[in-house]
Amino acid sequence: MFTLLPLISLIFLFLLRYHYHSCWRSSLLSAALIWGILLTVVTEVLSIFKLITFGWLAGLWGLLSAALIFIYFQVINRGKAKNRQQAQNLSLEAITQPSAFLLVLLSGIALIVATVGLIAIIAPPNTWDSMTYHMSRVVHWSQNQTVAHYPTHIGRQLYQNPWAEFTILHLQILSRSDRWANLVQWSSMVGSIVGISLIAKLLKADLRGQILAAVVAATIPMGILQGSSTQNDYVVSFWVICLVYYVLLTLQAGTSRTNILAISASMGLAILTKATAYIYTFPIFVWFFLSLFKRLLWQAWKPIATVAVMVLLLNCGHYLRNLDVYGVPIASDPGEPKYTNDIFTASALLSNILRNFGLHLGTPIGLINAIFDKIINLLHLVLNLEITDPRTTYLDLGRFGIPGGLSTIGINATENNTSNTIHFLLILVAIILCLTWQSLRKKHYLLSYLTVVSGTFVLFCYLLKWQWWHSRLHLPIFLLFCPLVGVVLSQIPQHQLVNCLAAMLIVASLPWLLSCRERPLIGDNNIFKTTRIEQYFNSQTSKNKARVRDAYLGAIDFIESSKCSQIGLLLGNNDLEYPLWVVLQQGNEAEVEIQHVKVENPSTVKSQIEPYSNFVPCALFTSQSSKYAKSSQKKIVDAHGNYIQAWSKNKIKIFLKQ
Repeated sequence: MFTLLPLISLIFLFLLRYHYHSCWRSSLLSAALIWGILLTVVTEVLSIFKLITFGWLAGLWGLLSAALIFIYFQVINRGKAKNRQQAQNLSLEAITQPSAFLLVLLSGIALIVATVGLIAIIAPPNTWDSMTYHMSRVVHWSQNQTVAHYPTHIGRQLYQNPWAEFTILHLQILSRSDRWANLVQWSSMVGSIVGISLIAKLLKADLRGQILAAVVAATIPMGILQGSSTQNDYVVSFWVICLVYYVLLTLQAGTSRTNILAISASMGLAILTKATAYIYTFPIFVWFFLSLFKRLLWQAWKPIATVAVMVLLLNCGHYLRNLDVYGVPIASDPGEPKYTNDIFTASALLSNILRNFGLHLGTPIGLINAIFDKIINLLHLVLNLEITDPRTTYLDLGRFGIPGGLSTIGINATENNTSNTIHFLLILVAIILCLTWQSLRKKHYLLSYLTVVSGTFVLFCYLLKWQWWHSRLHLPIFLLFCPLVGVVLSQIPQHQLVNCLAAMLIVASLPWLLSCRERPLIGDNNIFKTTRIEQYFNSQTSKNKARVRDAYLGAIDFIESSKCSQIGLLLGNNDLEYPLWVVLQQGNEAEVEIQHVKVENPSTVKSQIEPYSNFVPCALFTSQSSKYAKSSQKKIVDAHGNYIQAWSKNKIKIFLKQ
C-alpha cells in the first residue's frame, strides 16, 4: 500500500498540470519532470542525515501526496483557468475521432505495453548489470540508509549515475521487496511513447502520423526487451525525449520560464540517470543555444545560465560523492578499459559508424548476416584499419561479426545486444525520403531535426569505442528517429501499404515480446513455471546457469546453517552480487548485514570510516573471479582475525571466522 504514495503524488501532479493545460500528453511529461526533481531532492536530503528508511520515505511521500491532493481540490474549488473547459472540449474533439484502423494500431500499442508491464511485475530483476551493480547498489543504500559511497569491489555501484536506482530504492523500501523494480523502466517506456507522439505533433504530423510514430517506438525490439528490466536506457531515453519536446516547443512557441525550467530539468535528470546522456543531450543543447542566440542575441545567456545551474544542482550530490572517492566528478575505476576512443580520425569514425550499423543488421538468416559481415570487413580494408583495432574497440572481443539468431525462434532476444533491423531500415528509408522528396525537403524544421538526431549518433560513434553491447545504448537514438519516421510514413500516398507496414511492425514484435531470454513468457523456463529465485540467474548462459545457481544457493545454505548474519564479500569487479542479498534476507530470521571487505580500489578509503571500519564478518563469500577463489589458499588472514575455508563449489568459497 505504501508503494502507492509516490504514484499518488505523480497522479495529482498530472491532474494539476492538466487542469491548466488541456493536452494530457504534455501534462504527463511536465508532471513526470516535477516528480523526478522531488524524488531527487528527497533522496539527497535524507541521505545527508542517513534517514533513507521506510518511516521517513513513507512519511514524506504521504505528506507530499496529501499536500498535492489539498492543492488540487483548492484549485478546483476556486475555478481557475476559466477557458479550460472550452479548450478541453476542442482538444478532445481533435483526438477522439481516429479511424477504425488507427484504433487497431492504438490497441496494438496497448497490447505491447500491457504485456511488457505484466512481465515487469511477474519477473524479478535479472539482467547481468542489474545483478552486479544496478540492484546491488540499491540494497547497499537501503542497508546504509544513505546513498553515500561505500567500500565495494564493483566500482560501477558508485560512480555510475544513479537516478533510475534512486527510484527503485524508494519503491523497494516502501514495498519491502523488488516486486516493482522493473516498473521504473516500464513507466519510462510508456512516457517515451507518449513523448514521441508529441514530438511528431510538433514536427507537423497529423493524428495518423503521431500514431504511426508511436507504433514505431513501441515495437523497437531493444525497447520491448528493456521495458521489463532494471537497466536504465529507457529511463534516460524518456528524459532525453522530454528535452527534445521542450526544445521544439520553445523554438515554436517562444521562450517562457516554464519551458526553460522544463529543458533544465530534462537535461539534468537525463545526465543524473546515465553518463551517455552527455552525448545524447549535447547536440540538442547546441541546437537550443544557436536558436536562442539567433532570436535573443547576447540575452541568450540568461536561459542558458538557468539550464547550466539547474543541471549542476540536480547532479551536485553525485558529483560530490565521486569527488570524495575518485577526485573527479565524472569517474571510473583506475585500471578499467577506457570507454572513449584513443584516436579521433575520419577512418576511426567511419569504422565505428559501420560497426554500429552492423549491430542492427542481424537477421534469422545466416547467409544474409554473412554477406553484411563480409561487406563491413571489406570496407575496413579500404579504410586501412583493423576491424577490432583496440584503439576503437572496447575490450578484446575477437573477430567482428553480425549478431545472428541465437534462440530457437531465430532471433537474438536478449536486451544485451539484440538487433533493431526493421527499424534501422525504416530509419534509413525515412532519411532518404526526407532528403529526396521535394515536399519534405522544403520543411526546414524536419531537416533541422534530422541533422540534430543524426549528429547525436555521429557524436556517439566519434567518442565511444565500439562494443557488442552498444545496441542497447542506441535506444534513445532509435526513439528520437521515430517521430521523423512517423511524419514520413504519414506523407506516403499509398495509405494501404503504410497500414500494412504498421500492422507488420506490431506482429513482428511478438517474438521479442514473448521470448526474452531473461524473462520469457513461453517455453519450458517461462516466468510462470520458473521460481523467482531461479530467475535471478537467467542472465547466465544456459551452459553456465545451473552451475552458477547451484554454487550460489549452496553457499547461501551453508551460511544460513552456520547462523552467520554478518557476511563479508570478496568479489571480482563484474560478479553477481544481488542474488546473495535476496536469498539471504529471505532465509534468515535475524537481520543480515553484508559489506565488501579487503577492497583494493579507490573506494577502500571508505573502509576506514564508520560503520564500515567496525564491520567484523563471521563469514567471507568469495566469488569465482576474486583472487581468493582463484588461489588454493585455505586461510585468509584479516585484521579482525583468521578465516578458514569451510565450503567450496565451482570456485565459490566460504571462509568462516575462527
